[in-house]
Amino acid sequence: TWVRHVPSGDKWHPAKDQLTGSEAYGSKGTQSSDPAWSIKFDSIDFDEFMFATGDCQKWMRVKKDQVYGWYSNAQREVEESSTSERPYKARWYRRANNREDPWITLRDHSTSVKEGEVLYGENNFGNIHASNVLPVHNGADVYVRMSADGKAKQQECREAHDGWTLVRHVPPGNMWHPAKDQLVGTEVYGTPSGDHGDKAWTVRYDTMDYDEFMFSTGDCLKWLIAKKTSVFGWYSNAQRDIEKSSSSDRPYKARWYRRAN
Repeated sequence: TWVRHVPSGDKWHPAKDQLTGSEAYGSKGTQSSDPAWSIKFDSIDFDEFMFATGDCQKWMRVKKDQVYGWYSNAQREVEESSTSERPYKARWYRRANNREDPWITLRDHSTSVKEGEVLYGENNFGNIHASNVLPVHNGADVYVRMSADGKAKQQECREAHDGWTLVRHVPPGNMWHPAKDQLVGTEVYGTPSGDHGDKAWTVRYDTMDYDEFMFSTGDCLKWLIAKKTSVFGWYSNAQRDIEKSSSSDRPYKARWYRRAN
């Protein structure tokens, strides 16, 4: 799905959402010569980005989780690109207080800026970051998709949902659940609206009979099942048992926190 476009010129995308997809502007076009535009894609289920110049001479495919997070000149995994059919690493930037971030580049940032290999930037940033690539390659575009592996993980998650009761939800954003009951289920707020609602909500579940929790992201790409006894109790950076998850079909342990104060 084509989600964001910047035309040939001397400035990068006007977006300032750090590629979360929360901004919409302009009118979605059909040609690389169209003015800059973006649709909202924060509610789209996807696990991969594709960044490409308008002429498609330079491009890369990367997992969503390699783009997100905060980092500075850190190595991030690239699945494949116009320079390599095999996975490799490149140094990028996505800093919380820099509105022009993220900088997504074919190779390490410092090299790519000089060589015209920058594939994404924001906040109308100019300089050679833009002039070395956008006028030469007819602008740049952003695409998102759910990979075959992602679809398989989603299906496994949705099948695992059978027999479960959805009790608490938080929408896309930069804050976790407003609850303060330490997951015991005594709080009630909002209006239940399924797992894709745009408002946080919870039902009271402390009186329900259950012995397991399932936690999952809204797109079902990341999830885990744990016994109620593994979640409750007081602990700090302690190993707790996980029955299975999106990363393992077998039981394993992970260090969690549940502190009284």
